[in-house]
Amino acid sequence: MDHDQELQTVADHFRQEGYRWTPQRALIVRAAFATHDHFTADELLARSHEQDPRVSRATVYRTLSVLEAAGFVEGLDTGDGGRRFEHVLGHQHHDHMVCTTCAAIVEFHDPLIEERQEAAARQHGFLIERHSLRLYGQCKRCRASVQKRVGR
Repeated sequence: MDHDQELQTVADHFRQEGYRWTPQRALIVRAAFATHDHFTADELLARSHEQDPRVSRATVYRTLSVLEAAGFVEGLDTGDGGRRFEHVLGHQHHDHMVCTTCAAIVEFHDPLIEERQEAAARQHGFLIERHSLRLYGQCKRCRASVQKRVGR
């Protein structure tokens, strides 16, 4: 799915759900879908302001809420009270490791984990529609920094 098709899919969804598809919403979605980085709502607001300084924080938050509920973006709690988002429409599924010290996010895909989840679902007669696996802990850099401070 190319960028224009993604935008059209999102626009159609907004309209089907009874939301207005405004130029500002389109700008916000384009900004969110232009990156594969994990971004905060404030970062998305800043990117949107580069094109149109009239975009409001409330419009960014409402748009992200609709995008997340529809499965077009995925929200990720960083463990420090923060929240980051990523564009997932048309992208291969992956899971995340989140550092609870520096909030670094590491993406990974493990076929064995995916197989085990499918097997567990089958065993219980459950059909998985989507899932999210997040591992929280300390990244290598933060662990090394702690070990250095305590003299290990």
